[in-house]
Amino acid sequence: MQEEKRKYGLITTIAMVMGIVIGSGIFFKADDILVLTNGNVTIGCLVLIVGAFGIIFGGITIAEWAKVTDDAGGLISYGEKAYGKQFAFLIGWFQMVVYYPALTAVICWVGANYTIQLFSNIETLQNHVWTLTLFYMISLYIINTCAPKIAGYLQTSATVIKIIPLLVIAFFGVLFGDTTNFDLQSVTGAGIVSSSSAIVAAAFSYDGWSIAPSICHEIKNAKRNLPLALTIAPILILCIYLLYFLGISFLLGPDMILELKDSAFEMAARKIAGTGMAKLLLTGVVISILGTCNGIILGSCRVPHALAIRKELPFYEKIAQLHPKFDVSILSHCLSFLFSLFWLFIHYLTIEHSIIKIWDLDVSGIPIVIMYIFYFILYIGVIRYAKKGNIKSKFFGYVCPVLACLSASVVIYGGMNSSNGIMYLFVSLLSLVSGYVILLIVKNHYKKVS
Repeated sequence: MQEEKRKYGLITTIAMVMGIVIGSGIFFKADDILVLTNGNVTIGCLVLIVGAFGIIFGGITIAEWAKVTDDAGGLISYGEKAYGKQFAFLIGWFQMVVYYPALTAVICWVGANYTIQLFSNIETLQNHVWTLTLFYMISLYIINTCAPKIAGYLQTSATVIKIIPLLVIAFFGVLFGDTTNFDLQSVTGAGIVSSSSAIVAAAFSYDGWSIAPSICHEIKNAKRNLPLALTIAPILILCIYLLYFLGISFLLGPDMILELKDSAFEMAARKIAGTGMAKLLLTGVVISILGTCNGIILGSCRVPHALAIRKELPFYEKIAQLHPKFDVSILSHCLSFLFSLFWLFIHYLTIEHSIIKIWDLDVSGIPIVIMYIFYFILYIGVIRYAKKGNIKSKFFGYVCPVLACLSASVVIYGGMNSSNGIMYLFVSLLSLVSGYVILLIVKNHYKKVS
């Protein structure tokens, strides 16, 4: 079996984690967090902190698996080490069919919307958000297929660019905004419980940290660099998110953010430095979002290949084959693209079609609950691994996994407590059942052939 070359170093891996996480969620979920916390900025900060625990301790915990194996597949390989091939396949199948494609579709659409805000003076562009979304999706898939090294460089440079708008808003908001919006006395037990569903919006803002392991077999000295990246990046992300959330809340106030929704960033930028600078910062936001989408696609394209080399997909021989020039599986990339197109169509229906709109579905929320259940199970696997004496440190073997489990439990509870929690769970479980059926068919066929 062909092996992919190791292309990415520590800096690129940290940039990838930060670049995937920081990008779209914090820009278009800040207002959702405020909606779900009834405009309470202080509880919104607590929600972001709890969400950050999930990636800080989750990243440290998952890093223990990264020290054990750097085989292709990331979480798939970890699941296999922890619980066997069937569990690993279900993780990979869900990532391939729902998780990555749904995120790709939504984030490309968000990027298109912010691009239209950037060029608001061009009236003809206003009616082509879906065309622009499709253009972004196709372009990023082409780059990741034909120039994977460029995709890695794009991830690093986009990370640097995307932090600038966040820090500008954070700096001016914290120093010159109305800090009375932050009030510790407004935090009550009842308020926290009623705001529990906001954790899903926060979890989406932080989501993507687990994508980096999917390219662990392409990271130089992965058993050292990946754990470092999964530890350093989440801490930096938490600091940036908190400062931005406080900054924009102090600048505009929660009521205005709730009114403006996704346009809140542009208004905050205008308030700081006028229309010209706002456009420049908004350009940074668009680059930020596209950088996130690039990182998700970077991971998404590897999943079908990881399942194929394990002989768990139909036509696995062809999917596992790497292109001699591009050093990637073309069919793996094509499968990823087709699933992303499917979820883009579903997202289009939820936004534009009157019958589907009644259901109030949010495609970005569908993958979250099941993925956190998978995370939770993998965290338990680390504790089991430590009990066997394979992890000497009690902090890494027990404390971090327990804290990661608690954080994941909060996200799962918040997701199930949301208005569409049952619907999201049903769709996710349906996809897992279909995957299991496919696995049985492939295994049966493989036995007959052999």
